[in-house]
Amino acid sequence: MHICQLKIEIKPYKADEFLKSMRSFSHRIRKERGCLGYNVYRDHENEDTYSLVGEWKTRQAMDKHFKTREFEVLIGAARVLGKTFSMNIAEVSKTGGFELAREQSAAAD
Repeated sequence: MHICQLKIEIKPYKADEFLKSMRSFSHRIRKERGCLGYNVYRDHENEDTYSLVGEWKTRQAMDKHFKTREFEVLIGAARVLGKTFSMNIAEVSKTGGFELAREQSAAAD
């Protein structure tokens, strides 16, 4: 699984516009081939900061998303409505629950 996280600090008076934009196209992103999930989260310590997290089945599916109109709109919205933004891309090697966390913790010791 591949994850793309875009962290955006929105201008205080632009939050409603940003959220409206996210609602209008996030549903389409979720329907893209290879998309496992796409969610928007608001930071509880800084209400002007949002994290957009996309999960993709393959790197190819994520790369294809980066070439879509929806991604272009997202980056455009981040530039116009945001004060700052950053992007992180990660590849997940394992997924699991509590037992995986315990296993990984034990391996680190």
